[in-house]
Amino acid sequence: MTHPRLSVSEMCTYPQPFADELALWDELSLRHVGLVVAKPDDYGRAAAVEALLARSLTATTVITGNFDLSAPESWDATRERINSAVDLAAQVGGCTYFTPGRRDGRSFDELAAALARAVEPCASYAESRGVRLAIEPSLRTDQSFVHTLRDGIDVADRAGIGLIADIGNCWAERDVEDTVRRAGPRLAAVQICDAVYGTPSKPSPGGRVVPGDGDLDLASFVEAAIDAGYTGAFELELVGPAIEAEGHISATRRAVERASGLLEEVLT
Repeated sequence: MTHPRLSVSEMCTYPQPFADELALWDELSLRHVGLVVAKPDDYGRAAAVEALLARSLTATTVITGNFDLSAPESWDATRERINSAVDLAAQVGGCTYFTPGRRDGRSFDELAAALARAVEPCASYAESRGVRLAIEPSLRTDQSFVHTLRDGIDVADRAGIGLIADIGNCWAERDVEDTVRRAGPRLAAVQICDAVYGTPSKPSPGGRVVPGDGDLDLASFVEAAIDAGYTGAFELELVGPAIEAEGHISATRRAVERASGLLEEVLT
């Protein structure tokens, strides 16, 4: 039985059409899903919202695009896209998040200040809609100048927004569980997967595998989030070569079973 605090991100089934994902979510008896804003929009946003609400499915996250911090002239267009994702989250639940944007030669502090300026109108708009806005630190240098959860806390504080704790991005950090606890109320969503130590791959998300197939101490990560006061759903995010080799649907089915068992043990 799927645990009521488990969510499945559309990143797990990214190649599948939204209609096929709906069928899978029905099969898995999910209560929570994570959305990539482009997918329900391609399906037809109104129809997608109707389908989600009819199933009593609540979103944990809505992923949208990030800012080009080196091009302030593009920020208004990015703000419109982010605010549109916020509007979707206001209808179906969840936080709206994006990666912080790539480095462009400026210092970390300068980039953090630029992000705070860029996102400020969106943060105000999200607050007015009752939606949390958040960033996700990422190991992908083409998407983020923030590569650790520790630095993510500082950047999120500066911008006045929340933070995504994705074990797939931060499991190798020093004392990561303590960092999760320190993140406390900043945690907008917590994402889980597994990884195999020593897997040669691109930094992220190459080494991700189904929970239980790898080496990570997922229980300690979940417990740290609970200690931090996190009360939301734990979202599966499975991407990369191992998931593609098995097949996204098969991997997602196994992951839901494994993760549900983990949450049942840790949260009871």
